[in-house]
Amino acid sequence: MPQLAQQTEKLLRRLVRRDASNAIRKLLAKTRPEDVAAAMEHLTWAEQRRLHGLFDDVEYKAAVVANLSEESILHVLEGETEASVVDLLDHMEPDDATDVVEILPDELRSRVISQLGDDDAEGVRELLEWPSDSAGGIMSPLVFKMPQTATTGQAIAELQREHENFESVHYLYLVDSQERLVGVTSLRSLLTHSADTPLVAFMTRDVIQVGPRTDQEEVARFVARYDLLAVPVVDNTGCMLGIVTVDDVLDVIRDEAAEDMMLMAGVSDGLPSGGALNQALRRAGWLMATTIGGILMAEIIGVYKATLETVAVLAGFIPVIMGMGGNVGIQSATVAVRGLATGHVQIGGAGRFVFREAQVGVLLGVLFAILLGTYGSVRFGMWIGLSVALSVALSISAASIIGGAIPVALGRAGADPAIATGPFVTTAVDILAILIYFNIARTLLGL
Repeated sequence: MPQLAQQTEKLLRRLVRRDASNAIRKLLAKTRPEDVAAAMEHLTWAEQRRLHGLFDDVEYKAAVVANLSEESILHVLEGETEASVVDLLDHMEPDDATDVVEILPDELRSRVISQLGDDDAEGVRELLEWPSDSAGGIMSPLVFKMPQTATTGQAIAELQREHENFESVHYLYLVDSQERLVGVTSLRSLLTHSADTPLVAFMTRDVIQVGPRTDQEEVARFVARYDLLAVPVVDNTGCMLGIVTVDDVLDVIRDEAAEDMMLMAGVSDGLPSGGALNQALRRAGWLMATTIGGILMAEIIGVYKATLETVAVLAGFIPVIMGMGGNVGIQSATVAVRGLATGHVQIGGAGRFVFREAQVGVLLGVLFAILLGTYGSVRFGMWIGLSVALSVALSISAASIIGGAIPVALGRAGADPAIATGPFVTTAVDILAILIYFNIARTLLGL
């Protein structure tokens, strides 16, 4: 965040907590709604509602609400009349209004939609038909399009006449008489041709497009791969339904990254919300899996009780061998998850990626085997050092393969690869590391 925006946010938060209404209004007059929304996320629910009540301009208020988190939206709209909510939605872009309507309680949602204007209500209903995490769920139905028979001059005149009705204009889309998408051209091309030039003369016919049920992550990959500012959404007949703009894609990337971070930490459903008991119950599942893994490791170590009693020093190396393997496994899994998310790792051709991670694991294993093996040999004798060295080398190598392969396997099975990290990979790697370590030690030490 720019330094000026940070200072404004701190000042706004301080004024709200002091309930300085006049000073707040003066600050709002020179503060962007996006910065106000960011500041509101750091306020209590009561403070958010108090600040929300100080917005005098409906358009400004709508812009702030459109940039809030879902939980904050529900709290600031709490107590608002249906007419006030409808007025807010009327001042939002259709896709933003749909996002707000989607999170409203069922009964309130129905009443609000019934009070929207016919065109707005129809647009919201159409967008609500699609899953919220699909291209149809995040698209805007406001599209700058022209018949394929039009000329450059006609397109420019249309844009000048209707520009206020478009959220953003990056491309001009050409459609046939059935509203089927047949071509696209950039605004630059539009402005560099004479007014009587037919649009079909310079349009691009091979249009990159997605269906309304395309996952939003896939849409983001299209935008990143082809350097697009917008992607058209078409139905199964090729008719245009809307566009997904780059600002919506950035929101998708941010939200998906946050979701992946939570999943990799073993928290399955996003950012913290609700009470302490609710949060505890949400996290208990993964912790239960970790507990079961810990019990299993304790049982495995118990099998080698005689080995530990005979050579007690072996116990001192258990944490480092498990820790090294677990860390390498998480590193490989994280690289795999992000690679799958960005498209740099393709599920169908992931063998090369897993092989590369195996090579990395071998190199790391050899490096740390030399370091720890040398220490063990000098401090506790050659056979202890050799046991530790071989165990570290094999554990790290195996961990890199497991960490790289499990997310790919989950992705191929249709599950979210992010769940592979955290408790899942570390527990599997820890168990394997213990088995490798004690079996090597027993073999080399003749126990």
